[in-house]
Amino acid sequence: MAKLKFFDVFCGAGGTSLGLKAAGLKPVAGLDISPICAKTYRSNFRIKVYVMDAFNSNFTEILKDIDADVLVGCPPCQGFSRLKVSRGAQNDPRNGLVEVFAKAVSIMKPTYVLFENVPRVEKHPGFKKLISVLEELGYNYIYGKLNAADYGVPQRRIRLVLVAGPSRVELPPPGHGKPGSPKVRRGDLKPWRTVREAIGDLPPVEHGETHPDDRLHSAKRLPDHWLRLIRAIPKNGGTRLDAPMDLWLPTHKKKRRDGQFVYPDVFGRLHWDKPAPTITTGFTDPSKGRYVHPEQDRGLTLREGARLQTFPDDFKFHGSYTQIARQIGEAFPPLLAQKIFEYITR
Repeated sequence: MAKLKFFDVFCGAGGTSLGLKAAGLKPVAGLDISPICAKTYRSNFRIKVYVMDAFNSNFTEILKDIDADVLVGCPPCQGFSRLKVSRGAQNDPRNGLVEVFAKAVSIMKPTYVLFENVPRVEKHPGFKKLISVLEELGYNYIYGKLNAADYGVPQRRIRLVLVAGPSRVELPPPGHGKPGSPKVRRGDLKPWRTVREAIGDLPPVEHGETHPDDRLHSAKRLPDHWLRLIRAIPKNGGTRLDAPMDLWLPTHKKKRRDGQFVYPDVFGRLHWDKPAPTITTGFTDPSKGRYVHPEQDRGLTLREGARLQTFPDDFKFHGSYTQIARQIGEAFPPLLAQKIFEYITR
């Protein structure tokens, strides 16, 4: 049987493409607005990358040169995130890229469609337009919320995933997760993969240090007052709430209307024996979430973030420290993409 070929719109560094390739599909092209992402993608897949703004892309012309069975779309999700919406960013112009993807589907009419974003995208008019296009073209489709941890990713990451095809399609059932997960018998599930399994073998590094044998095993340098706070946080899952309040940053002493402190996970340590929280573009910065190493007094390194996203160590990232962190944090976990299409192709 010939390999299914795919075109990855909004390809980024190539997380989705890496997973689909592992599932037996063949990448034929990518498209992204970022030259650095395109460089990373091109160096790992050795195929053509269109470096352009999807809003201004002529998909009618582009798709004349692309022979693909699957159209993949994971547009930027920042405008749909809970924090951004609370700040009024639901009008983020990037949100319109969902409708751009719907237009690409209507032009290409691929055999399969794979779409991913945060769950809040379901309420956006662009997502409704995508559904309308699929129905008009006669696709069978399904979408739902998947937790990456249920599919072997050592990270709790909830995403809306849509798959469409010529016949009845289904999303894969969980293979990992807590016993007693819905619709899955206790004996059918493997335990969630943990932080320890993903990064426990990496050598220690100090904040501001790069390991001599791995340029990505590099930790951000932290201010002294941050380090005093981090050193006071209990190892393996502690939070700043466990540290003396006089070490907190002033903004973290503020309370919500319900009396709880704001941003309770900020400056929290990861648990060795649980999955990580969602890896975002700020995962190297302890002030952005629960991103302190379980034992060492520092934030996560680029290598640790890449592993928690299930990128293999031989995947080549290009760009500055900040650019690589963004590529890792914005990626769809390769292992989750692999599990989805392994199930569909079976």
